[in-house]
This record gives sequence, C-alpha cells and structure tokens, in this order.
Amino acid sequence: MSITRPVLAARPATVDDLEEVADLLHRIFGERQEVARLRWKFGGVSGKLAGSVVLTNRRTIVGFMGQIPVRVKASGHDFLACQGTDVGILEEYRRLDAYMALLHACIGELEAAKVVLSYGMANADAEFTLSTLLGQQTMAAIPLLIRPFSGALRASSGRPSPPFAPLLAACLRGMERGAARKQASVHGALRVSRLDRFDSWLDLFWLRIRDDYPNMVVRDAAYLNWRYVDAPGNRYERIVISNKSSGVIEGFAVLSITRWKDRVRGRICELVTPRRGDHNAAHALISTSLKWLRSQNVDLTDVWMLPRTHLRLALRQHGFIPRQAGRGGIQTSVLAAGSALNLGGWDRPGNWFLSLGDSDTV
Repeated sequence: MSITRPVLAARPATVDDLEEVADLLHRIFGERQEVARLRWKFGGVSGKLAGSVVLTNRRTIVGFMGQIPVRVKASGHDFLACQGTDVGILEEYRRLDAYMALLHACIGELEAAKVVLSYGMANADAEFTLSTLLGQQTMAAIPLLIRPFSGALRASSGRPSPPFAPLLAACLRGMERGAARKQASVHGALRVSRLDRFDSWLDLFWLRIRDDYPNMVVRDAAYLNWRYVDAPGNRYERIVISNKSSGVIEGFAVLSITRWKDRVRGRICELVTPRRGDHNAAHALISTSLKWLRSQNVDLTDVWMLPRTHLRLALRQHGFIPRQAGRGGIQTSVLAAGSALNLGGWDRPGNWFLSLGDSDTV
C-alpha cells in the first residue's frame, strides 16, 4: 500500500481569496480577522495586493503568506517594501516542499512588483519561514518599553497587590505630578490639538523629518490616514503639537487601548518629533499622551523606541522602562538592491526609526 502525498501549488493571492484566507487563518491561529480588515491590510495605501500568496490543494486554500506593501525611505530614496505577516499552513500540510512552494511564489511576486526590501516582526512560529527560508536577518530585539500607572498596582481578579505596591504607587504618583508640572512649563509656547485626519501639513512635516533617520517607513499623510484613520475595527487617538507663534508642526502621536488579561493596556503606536527639533515638544507630546491614557484608566502602556534616540531618553525620563519582549525580533532582508540605491547599513538598528505602528498587530 502506498500513500500519495497531496499535490500542492502556490499562486498569487487575489481579493476574492480573502474570505477563504480569513477562515484559514482562524483555523490556524484561533483568532478571527474580518475580510474587510484583510483587504485593508494587504492592499496597503494603494489598495492593491503585492507579494501575498496562497497555497492550494486542488482548489482549496491550505496555506497563506501575507505581505503588507509600504513605502520605505532608505538613504534618501523612497521605494516599495513589504512587511511579511500572517504566515501559516494547515498542520496536515506542513512540510518543507509546502513552505518552499509558498516562498518561491512570494519571491516571484515581490520581484515582479519591484519590491526592494522585506521586513517583519518575527515570533517563534514565523522564525523558520522568515529567517531560514527567506534569508531575513534578525536586526534587533523588539525595543519594548513599558510604563505602569499607579492604578496598575491595585488588586484584581482575586489576586492581592504586591507588598511593595504602596511605595511604588506613591513613586508613580510623584512622577506623574512632576510630568504634569513639566508639561505646564513647556505648553506656553506649544499648542496641542486632536486630529480627525492627517492633512497636507503632515506632508510638510514628513519632508522636514525624512532625513533624520537613514531608514524608516514613509510617514506621509496618505500612509498615516490608511494606517490610523481608515483601519477597520480599530480606534486611535491622534495628537499633534505645533508652535503657537509660527504654527510649525513639532510632532505627533497616535494612541490606542486594548484589554490584556484583566488589565487595560495602552499603546503609543506613533511618537514622532524632529531629531534636531525642540526637545520640549517631545516631553509635551509624551505628557499629553500619558494624560489621555490615564483618562482611559489604563494600567500599563507600551511603546517601541530603539536605543540612542532623543525620544527614548525622553520616555525614560517619563518613567518608561525597558522590558524583554520575548523570542523573536525585527528581521530585514534586501531582495533587489538596484545600482541607484545605497542600502548600506540597512541591517543596523541605529539607522532605523521603528514604532509599534510598524507592527500590524496594533
């Protein structure tokens, strides 16, 4: 008796596949993503899929490798890049030739779309596909910082508060009062506003900051509206800080909240100020963000910020502390460096600006 292995084939994903892909990802990961969100995510700013592929057994989709198309600025040039995400194959089809079929189809699509760089926030499950097969290198660990609030130390769900809770809560309250005084001292020259949408002023701000870091996702108005205004199912608080007298934008932040176990968790998805700008703006932006998060009864706040940046220093001064984010990291790979592109240093963390919003999970 011989057992015939199923014949698997990989092909480019289409918008019509996404309903079946949603069911597949639910079966693999146990979490339901709505079709509208998959269409938004894998279409990117342009609304066109690029690099996403499906694995089929006859006509049934049994595997998927997703790519989110974005524009990346590296060493003065803007080009198309893709963030790999939602890589999965049904357990009964997980074998090397299945992964290789997905990989070859994905690389062919990325090359056809003239994608230069791929990157991803790899967890343990994706590490094999992204690193071993796609050739991505781990550039850095996830640069996670957390900031507890005094309310986070209360007892909950029958769990007593830790014995050091009263002292730590008092320290946090003192820090929060100090931050409020600092905020008041710098707000005389700065104006804080809430945003409904990012407008053309953001494009001017992007031109101002685009050379502050050699490599970063293009944060123009089109990208930020796609990411934080038009995203289905997600709600974000958008804040901008400007100079009162000149009206010049000095920075912006994007915030969100989520439930994590029995706590309310805040996220600073974006925190952007010019590297050589008014550093008071960074402190004012962080203080304003913390004030809003505190009003939402947040227990703990997360932010990503790579070392050796003025924003990380400012965050530390506001009580944020580094924390290990677990196995995995930020992985990058150059797929096709043209002669006009100088991608030297693409694998060095100090050349990048990264935020929580660069991950599709927030």
